[in-house]
Amino acid sequence: MRMKSCLAAAIFGAGVLSVGAAFPAQAHDIRVWNKTCGNIQRDPCGYGQVRDNHEIVDTCDTLGDGFGVFTRYRLLSGAEGTVGDGNGAASGCGIRRVGTYGTNPVVAIKVCKDMLIDRCTDWNIA
Repeated sequence: MRMKSCLAAAIFGAGVLSVGAAFPAQAHDIRVWNKTCGNIQRDPCGYGQVRDNHEIVDTCDTLGDGFGVFTRYRLLSGAEGTVGDGNGAASGCGIRRVGTYGTNPVVAIKVCKDMLIDRCTDWNIA
């Protein structure tokens, strides 16, 4: 019986450690809203986000105004790229796995309104 108690305690302890290890990665997921739309340029147009251990970038256009939204990202290596929402404000977002966990994660994003002169947020650390 004592052996079962020790085994149960070891399994419980391992479970607590593995759950605790998941929280830091989730805490770093970020969502950045671009709020440069509308008549007073304070309405949200869409957002970009980084998730899943800094590997995935999403972009969602939330305002059907004929102008798109895209997210510019920067990887740890210094490489940069863009993820857009190809269907405008219709259902569905642009999603791409661009980083790699631990070796080349996404480290920063900015969200832009695709206009004659792009309106972008500042860089946000991911």
